[in-house]
Amino acid sequence: MNTVVTLLKREYWENRGHFAISPLVMGGFLIVLFLLALFNTEHIIGTHGASLGPINLNGITISGLDYLGALSIEFASLSLERREQIWELSFYGISSSFTFIMIFVSFIYLLGSLYDDRKDRSILFWKSLPVSDLMTVTSKIITVIFVIPAFFVIGSMVTFLLIMIISSLVALFNNGNLWASIWEPAPFLSAPIKLYTAYVIQSLWAAPFLAWLLLVSSWTKRKPILMATIPLAVISFLEFYYYRTSIFADALRERMMGWVVPIDISSGRHLGSNESVLDQSGIYDNVTSLMALPGFWYGLVAAAAMVAGAVYIRRYRDES
Repeated sequence: MNTVVTLLKREYWENRGHFAISPLVMGGFLIVLFLLALFNTEHIIGTHGASLGPINLNGITISGLDYLGALSIEFASLSLERREQIWELSFYGISSSFTFIMIFVSFIYLLGSLYDDRKDRSILFWKSLPVSDLMTVTSKIITVIFVIPAFFVIGSMVTFLLIMIISSLVALFNNGNLWASIWEPAPFLSAPIKLYTAYVIQSLWAAPFLAWLLLVSSWTKRKPILMATIPLAVISFLEFYYYRTSIFADALRERMMGWVVPIDISSGRHLGSNESVLDQSGIYDNVTSLMALPGFWYGLVAAAAMVAGAVYIRRYRDES
């Protein structure tokens, strides 16, 4: 257990800029956007309010120059369930930006995770330590599935908390009800837990694709991104050319898109529950239904085989 923890710490220190700094930068960017929108709200309503008329926001009708104060007062008059729903959707809206950055960071990390060790010859040092190749490769897949999502969920939470504090100051200066409109309905625990659970399960759903990236990283000598994408494109093309089918391409798209959001694009239904998804709550509330699909477990078996292949290749390939 201590070995695994040490390996995970190694992954963090070697990739701290990607794991920790990226969420901070994304959060800072969203805070700046929020402040810009906040300080320009009165100007926008004052300039265009007459032409726009009353504005309806999630069932709340507001108008005039007292936009912020009216919003806070009207919001506090809604039922607690409705207020919790709106704040939860707000949290998920913030987290969606983090999700795309997390996917990009994980993709780049996996492609370089075993390739970089061989490229800079540091693999010779790591092989001299009493750590098996199995443990080393496993730590990298654990990092993508469990560790990286944790950093981005924390980033979402910190950003959300700062926005709540700013909103509290705005409500305070506009005679709003801070407790009823902001702090009482805020999803401090439920939404982050749902988000992290979704990240983990969606990563497990995409495990065959993640393991493929790791496998490519273990053997390619150059251009990992090309070596990872070209074979998939060729297989998809050959299947369509000879059989006029797209079974492989559809399965690949389903796994890759499921990593981001488990929705069938053509129907707008959840991949697991097959229910129509109207908002992000529907995604995260039904994410565990992916585990009931046989394809979920078949995918894990395929991923395990590719991880085993990466372990075998790493054991005998050191670029020496």
